[in-house]
Formats: sequence, structure tokens, C-alpha cells
Amino acid sequence: MNMAESSPFAFPKLDGSNYISWKEDMKVVLMDRGCWSFIIGEDKPCPEQATEKEKFEYDWRKQRCYTTIYQGLERKFLPLIRHTTDGKEAWNILKSNFEPTSKARLAVLIDEFFELKFNPEEETIGIFFKRVDEKKTRVKEEGFEIPEFLIALQLIRRLPAEYDHLVQTLYRLKDEEFNHREVEKQLVNEAGRIQLKQKDLNLDYKENTYTVGSFRLQETRKKSSERSGAVLDSSRNLGQYRRIGYPKGRGRFVTFVPAKDTMHLNVIRSGIKKRNKLSHRKLRSVELIKLLEYRQTGISS
Repeated sequence: MNMAESSPFAFPKLDGSNYISWKEDMKVVLMDRGCWSFIIGEDKPCPEQATEKEKFEYDWRKQRCYTTIYQGLERKFLPLIRHTTDGKEAWNILKSNFEPTSKARLAVLIDEFFELKFNPEEETIGIFFKRVDEKKTRVKEEGFEIPEFLIALQLIRRLPAEYDHLVQTLYRLKDEEFNHREVEKQLVNEAGRIQLKQKDLNLDYKENTYTVGSFRLQETRKKSSERSGAVLDSSRNLGQYRRIGYPKGRGRFVTFVPAKDTMHLNVIRSGIKKRNKLSHRKLRSVELIKLLEYRQTGISS
């Protein structure tokens, strides 16, 4: 089951392995609910001269601080804080159980820093820079500052193949020029170029698809017209022609002849049928030959 789905918040519940990210997310929720001041000890007890409404609001916020933390834990960790109803105490218990000691935490943060990787399908290059900067800041808070050279190197060491040419160029920079600000500027420009190129490629693909489709449609119509056997005189009006079809089951051949010749063609067809049992293809050829002879001589055979 996905823990993020069962969480009442927009982030997963504390499962023992995500304490660092959970702590930051829970801090934001407590701040939003006006409860973070209880965790850092800035919210003093309600004075005796306070009104009943003020006392009620104070108690309500204090209880909400604890219940918010309680709702953010997986069920197996609830016994750790079940004996208390104080939010600050619950927070400190979780910290002592899940936050690594200083050196161990530093090692984990450094590993996480060098595992960062840009994923263009899920984030922009700017968001990737922000993730690197946040991880660098956490390492610094533990008492160790990552050298500038390693920060710049981390920005380019695991980029997609589209950035290979730029990466090779950045490797050739002088040491004093190879810093994360210069690298970020170059990567932003390259990301914009790649995005524009991809957009142009998609547009060209759509245009080519449309052009090929139209061409194929025209070719299909042309071939269909050629197969139909249509014989028309372009100098005549279409109303002067009559369509002569053939019996069903004898093919898709259609012949167009002048309307005045239709009656004579039917006479020719009738005579041929009586004398010969020809296939519809042969019948069509003989009819046309006879019709041409008639047009030339005026005599039907």
C-alpha cells in the first residue's frame, strides 16, 4: 500500500527511513496551523488574566500540535509518543529515535548530495539547481562545506545525453571559471535550446505527417479513378454522358458513353449475349469495339 495515499497530508507518513524530509514537511504543516511556536518554545503558557476565549484557543492550538504529529506517523511508531500529549515532547522523542548522530548524519547527507540526478521528465533544470543547493546547505549546517569545484561537478556529472556537448565544453574551463554559477548559467541556456529544438522537431513531424497523408489520399483517389474505367471527353458536358453498368457480381467496371449512343450500345450488347456467352471483361471490350465501328461507319454488325 502506498503510504502517501493513507497520509492526511501531502507527504508520506514517517516510516523510519524518511525522517529528514518528514521533519521539514511536518514543520511547514505545524507553522500553517499556528503550532510551531510550541515546538521551538516561543509560546509561553497562557497568563491567568487571559479571557476564557484566549485560554480555549491556547489549549486548542497546543493539543493540535500533538495531534498533527500523531497523525503523521505510521501506526507501528505510535507507541513512541502515545504516553504523552505534549507536542514538543513528542517531537523530541522522534528526533532522538530517528535523527542520526552528527557524523552519521553528515555521511548520509553527503551521500545524498552526490546521488542527485537531473530528471528532465519530472523537473526543470532550475528545480534541479534548487535541490542541489538545498542539499549543500544541509551539509553546511552539519559543519562541513562542500568545495565549490565539487558543487559545479555535481551539476554536470549525471546529465542526460543531450547535454554531452556542453559538458565537454565545461570540463575545459579554467579552474577559476569552473564554479556553480557559471555552470548554472550555461545549463539554463542549453536547456532552453534543447526545449526549442524539441518543439521544432515535434512541429516538423506533424507537418510531415499531414503532407504524407494528403499525398497518399490524392494518390488513392487517382488510382481509384484509373481503375474505374471512366472514359470521358473533357470537351463535353457531364450531362451528355450516361453511366453504363454491368450486372452485379461481375466486377466494378463502369463505362461512360455519350447519351445518344446508349440505345445502340444496348442493342449491341443484346446481340452479343445471344451469340456468345462471354465473360463480362470480354463483353465490355467487344462492346466498345463494336461501338467504335458504329461511330465510324454507322453500320452495326
